[in-house]
Amino acid sequence: MLWKPKNKAFSILELLVVLFIIGLISIFSYPKIEDWLTDREVKAEVNSFVEYVEQKKNEVQTGKYPLLAVGVGNPMKLWHMTNEQYGIQMKVPAPGWTNRNDSKTGGKSYLNYYKACSCCLDTIDYAKWEKDTVNIYQWSNKVWHWMNSNICLSKESILDPGTNHIDFLDSSNQSKKGFVMICSRSNTSNHYQSGGSSLPTCNNSSKADYRYIVQMDRSQKINIYKYNSKKDRWALQK
Repeated sequence: MLWKPKNKAFSILELLVVLFIIGLISIFSYPKIEDWLTDREVKAEVNSFVEYVEQKKNEVQTGKYPLLAVGVGNPMKLWHMTNEQYGIQMKVPAPGWTNRNDSKTGGKSYLNYYKACSCCLDTIDYAKWEKDTVNIYQWSNKVWHWMNSNICLSKESILDPGTNHIDFLDSSNQSKKGFVMICSRSNTSNHYQSGGSSLPTCNNSSKADYRYIVQMDRSQKINIYKYNSKKDRWALQK
């Protein structure tokens, strides 16, 4: 007669112990999972925004437009300059209306003389820009941004991008500058509409987590920094 082992089921006590352990693990791991998910949302938005700017840089480098200006705000804006207008602006001497007959520019347009885009492309009267209505970047409803500014994109970085507005310290305690901070809405308030909110604001005065700074140097190279609240410094992302 062959011996067969008896099936042994879990007792109620053993099941309760297993459920208790699972619950305990969930309690301690949930905050970390939530942190990871929140950070991933913001990082995804940062990468999406950088990809958009890189796309616009490529349009300039490949000759689709001589100049592009990305208006960082809410809503976002986009302008381009035609080749004809760019030729007028770069001509020396340029027409008097491009420098308001200013004798200090040596006959150059303001654009050529200062090698930078204007801050107010909708209202300036010494350069003509075309405002785009399609392919405009839209922020996710998961994030805030700060601050509003224009990114000037030119072939081979002839013009200053004009993006260095935010001061911050990197992980080596070196002073850096960036052009836009992107924060999670879950733990920060909108810099531009922060009245009455108890949350820290999405700007340099905050020490909130889930914040990133996008930096563009004079050559239009883009770097991304992430805030480390434990060290109160910004770490360059690889």
